[in-house]
Amino acid sequence: MRVTGRQSLWKVSPGDAERLPGFEVGDWVRSKPSLGTRPSYDWNSVGRESLAVVHSVQDSGYLELACCFRKGKWITHYTDVEKVPSFKVGQYVRFRTGLVEPRWGWRGARPESQGVITSIHADGEVRIAFFGLPELWRGDPSDLEIEQIFEVGEWVRLTENANNWKSIGPGSVGVVQGIGYEGDELDRSIFVGFCGEQEKWVGPTSHLERFDKLFVGQKVRVKQYVKQPRFGWSGHSHASLGTIQAIDADGKLRIYTPAGSRTWMLDPSEVEVVEEKELCIGDWVRVKASVSTPTHHWGEVSHSSIGVVHRMEDEDLWVAFCFMERLWLCKGWEMERVRPFKVGDKVRIRDGLVNPRWGWGMETHASKGEVVGVDANGKLRIKFRWREGRPWIGDPADLALDED
Repeated sequence: MRVTGRQSLWKVSPGDAERLPGFEVGDWVRSKPSLGTRPSYDWNSVGRESLAVVHSVQDSGYLELACCFRKGKWITHYTDVEKVPSFKVGQYVRFRTGLVEPRWGWRGARPESQGVITSIHADGEVRIAFFGLPELWRGDPSDLEIEQIFEVGEWVRLTENANNWKSIGPGSVGVVQGIGYEGDELDRSIFVGFCGEQEKWVGPTSHLERFDKLFVGQKVRVKQYVKQPRFGWSGHSHASLGTIQAIDADGKLRIYTPAGSRTWMLDPSEVEVVEEKELCIGDWVRVKASVSTPTHHWGEVSHSSIGVVHRMEDEDLWVAFCFMERLWLCKGWEMERVRPFKVGDKVRIRDGLVNPRWGWGMETHASKGEVVGVDANGKLRIKFRWREGRPWIGDPADLALDED
């Protein structure tokens, strides 16, 4: 353990040390619900739903807290509280659902009022500019909750509590087209465009949640649980990997795939982004199962063949296979990365293999060995147990890692 003030490391038994509290001055906290009715220092007088702000952190693991309706600070142990997201200036807020009366009364506000936080004190007290009120409103943050505000052009998804509407339902993804106003106040209605529907969906912000925006150029595929895409497969399948070529104003995706003869239309809620690292020289690869015939044909290669990328130029790859003297030409999008074999790997002969490329020798399916050499084209040299003499030469496609 490294200790402040000591130049050398200090040995300590794990049982003699404890983790320091992960709290900092300014953190917002509340009493842990798991404490139940057990007294937690002064939380009983403060209220378990109340929010407090960390004023100082002590070495003993105790925190000094402040809250907006109590004079002075009080002490509590860090194990009795949990962090909560802090309110921030500029956030839209509304009164908490089910609130009977705010701590200091309504004072001109109403249960449906909506406003913007303009300032926050060190003890958590907030000042709010409510629509329709001439002066700033003083409030306890535990009486409030964040109001989701969406901007035109943002991507949103219908929450589980939203009702079905035409072909749209919970989980559907769309793009905000407009925000509803009533006089000087936001009436919380929002207009969303969903692909496949000409009419705009209109509803409250409470039925929407933010969705990560998709971008042109991202690689996507259809989610496994989607049995039939809304706009059809267009000759593709779950194994098809496509690139977003264009996005309509309502979120509809136009997908390009090298194997497709025409643009593939997809609903954004049906796809998942594929974070695919670009292939590099030295990567071990094989032909994707979704590729029926490579652009430059198979030759001696098959779906089970494993090779090493030797050269790259634009979309073209030249791959070295241990059973070919010449490099094999293919397109980068036709190949997928596989785990390379390394010296020290424990291996066995692949189940179901009828005949290894260079014969069985003294080995059988029960043989277990260790990789002692790897050539640049993927050819492996294996030292099998109980065998003396020269290593066994094998094709990586004939071998598997010995998980046992």
